Amino acid sequence: MIKDFLTTLLYFVEEKGYPLPVAFKKTKEIKKVKGMNYDKLYEISRLLLLSYNSLKGKRSKKVDQFLQGNYEILLPSWAREELSRYLDVEYLERSLRIKNTWVRINTLKADVDKVLKSLENQGVNFEVDKDVYYLIKVENESALKKTKEFANFEVIIQDKASVLTVESLEVGKGDKIIDLSSAPGNKASQIMQLGENSVELFLADIDINRLKREVDLLKKMGVNMNKIHIIHQDSTNNSMLRSDKVLLDAPCSSSGMISNEPAIMVNLTREKVTYYSQLQRKMIDEARKTINADYLIYAVCSLFPEEGEEHFMNLKTEKPKIPGERPYIDGVNGIRLFPHINFTEGFFITKILLQ
Repeated sequence: MIKDFLTTLLYFVEEKGYPLPVAFKKTKEIKKVKGMNYDKLYEISRLLLLSYNSLKGKRSKKVDQFLQGNYEILLPSWAREELSRYLDVEYLERSLRIKNTWVRINTLKADVDKVLKSLENQGVNFEVDKDVYYLIKVENESALKKTKEFANFEVIIQDKASVLTVESLEVGKGDKIIDLSSAPGNKASQIMQLGENSVELFLADIDINRLKREVDLLKKMGVNMNKIHIIHQDSTNNSMLRSDKVLLDAPCSSSGMISNEPAIMVNLTREKVTYYSQLQRKMIDEARKTINADYLIYAVCSLFPEEGEEHFMNLKTEKPKIPGERPYIDGVNGIRLFPHINFTEGFFITKILLQ
């Protein structure tokens, strides 16, 4: 029964803090829905989580209200109030219903033109991005996941905002680059792609298990592991001193990822934004104090200025070179990307001069 399935899924999200894919998988193991297409059920589950803040009562009551069609996509009330000061919140909320799937063609393992032709022959509908030649926007993600290119890591699901973050590093052959918060590894593999597997890349993360999974993933992506150096550290206490460039894609509230991970709607709090803002500040200060490099690219997948612009009001910044025409934010030389404007995750990106 659909109600039982959705109520159980909501339990896993509320009580266990699981993201939607994990909650859905665990719910499938214990609750069967006969005669239901599970791709369709996944989309229903996604919409339930997106609608969470408009639903009232206990879990079962929330699910009843949702199944009766009495719902709308709403951010938490405190977030709506804060974000309304600088963006059209209702427009943003409407856009969250659409899941934009961006896909990077991995030139470490495949040729762009050959991949495009093969995907077309396999019935994948896509549009080549106008800013980044190896990036496509896919209409039917389920068809993509059935292709040999997806199985072989010749194509990698990676949001355009994430791709543009790495582009702004201006990776050159033979560069020495530090990534202060590297897992799960998509950006690291893109750095190696842009540097044609010649970059000396130092990958740090606080979680040793995430680093182990990252190593396994990079191998599958065709990365030259002789050029990869794994550093298990808390980057608020950095041990790496010299490089050409630094990437800090900082831990954050993930509020910019709601369309792709709607479970964030359930667990997003003001306290979480404050916590991550303080952590980000420590990581920025530590990098500036300890690393001798030309510059640091800072990126965060958050909608809140507290996790982006507000860090850089008094720091020496420069406009990051990002493909495409985009307005820069006065005073901090950063850019903002939004789901309802750019069809990407919500991101902030800037460039801090370290010299």
